Amino acid sequence: MRAVVVGIDSSIGKALGDALTARGDRVFGTTRRRERVADTVIYLDLNEPGSAHRVFLPEADVAFFCAGVTSFAACRLRPEVAHRVNVTSPATLAARLVERGTRVVLLSTSAVLDCRVPRMAADRPRKAASIYGRTKADAEEAILALGPLAAVLRLTKVLTPGMKRFSEWIGKLTRGQSIHVFDDLRFCPIALEHVVRASLAIADHRQEGILQVSGAEDISYAAAARHIARRLGVSSSLLIVSSAADQGIPAEEVTPYTSLDTARLTAICGFVPPEPVAVLDLIIGPMVTTVGQFTAHGC
Repeated sequence: MRAVVVGIDSSIGKALGDALTARGDRVFGTTRRRERVADTVIYLDLNEPGSAHRVFLPEADVAFFCAGVTSFAACRLRPEVAHRVNVTSPATLAARLVERGTRVVLLSTSAVLDCRVPRMAADRPRKAASIYGRTKADAEEAILALGPLAAVLRLTKVLTPGMKRFSEWIGKLTRGQSIHVFDDLRFCPIALEHVVRASLAIADHRQEGILQVSGAEDISYAAAARHIARRLGVSSSLLIVSSAADQGIPAEEVTPYTSLDTARLTAICGFVPPEPVAVLDLIIGPMVTTVGQFTAHGC
């Protein structure tokens, strides 16, 4: 299979590109870093007006859209950039690809929904509370309008190895320093491997429409921090628990649930939603081990 990964520099894009290459597929990627351009890596900045019209992508069986502005705060601060990067440019590029017979897969988010019930169904009406969610909802609509060659993969919170939030928590807790955590802000963690597996399943099984990959249930950031403290063997008294809304996060972005129903994905590839603690352990395990090694050597 020949595949294009739009945003191959992103965590998901790199993991997906590596997985495709490992199984023998021919992979092309796009980057907005000019120094990364190579024979199989093409320059594309989705924030440049007209860039989606100018770029030439090679013939491919499938294109995965992994690039985007995913920070809620960044979308609030620069909504015009978020709309161009998340909606206008991907929709334009996807339409060009579909015209050539390329299947397109847009990575999206549970934030396109109202997040008022757990394990939200794929056919639940879009009702995004955040600017980020609204841009992805618009992108979904534009991509799905392209017909049977178009698919959307909705994700819950993707945790990556060494991610900044948890790395900082572990560092501070290990040094006996306090950390601030929210008890009213919840997430439903999945790992990179879950996103990659779901993406490959969509391509291999030629799926269209909306599919969803999610953890089994939501967990608060405070509960996640308590678990990490237990893993480190430090007192939970180091956790300063507060409300996200009281710390400046818009109330509409503090939703009670983010989890999604994964029945369709399960039917296709046997996906089993992972428990939150299992995903946390997968991500923080190497960091906790490293801390233990340094501590054992008196560092």
